[in-house]
Amino acid sequence: MAGICFLIAILLGGAALLFRHAAEEISIGTDWAGQVCSLSSTFCHNPEYLAYAGGVMLVIAIGVKLGSLAN
Repeated sequence: MAGICFLIAILLGGAALLFRHAAEEISIGTDWAGQVCSLSSTFCHNPEYLAYAGGVMLVIAIGVKLGSLAN
């Protein structure tokens, strides 16, 4: 369970970085950035939402791992 939570945290962090980079590149007119931001303009304008979710999942993963070590 902790491994799955950790993997989800990594994926959410990677998605946050992707949307952050796409938001920077869209001003240049990069085609892929326009496609990414057209899929979800909310995450393109606020990539920190994904980063926060990744942080929460990381805390959950650590909590689950510590809980399993306590037993």
